[in-house]
This record gives sequence, structure tokens and C-alpha cells, in this order.
Amino acid sequence: MIRGMEHLSCEERLKELRLFSLEKRRLRGDLIVAFQYMQGAYKTDENKLFSRACCNRKRGNGFLQKK
Repeated sequence: MIRGMEHLSCEERLKELRLFSLEKRRLRGDLIVAFQYMQGAYKTDENKLFSRACCNRKRGNGFLQKK
């Protein structure tokens, strides 16, 4: 804790110290990584980037009667 700021809320402390909230810092980091990925900084196989869940379940209501 910074001396003299004990009485301030977390948001007020961040504003006083001219810092961004954790949520905004995470968003900024995500945007930087997305930009770097688009620029080709990460050499990955696009097929391995996302994986598809393998299951035989179908969407819908399982209680419907079959005709």
C-alpha cells in the first residue's frame, strides 16, 4: 500500500497514480498479441491454432420424442 492512499478506493488510487485498470491492461496485452500474430510474429500452423471438440452429441432438446 502506498502511504497516504489508504483511505482511497482502488479506482481512485489508480486514477491518482495515472495507471490503467487491470481489465484495460489485459485488453491492451491481448490487442498487442493479436497484432503481432497478424503480422506473422508467431509461426504456427493455422490448423493447430484452434482445436475442434470431438463428440457425437447433437444440439437440441434430448427429451423430444422421435417420430
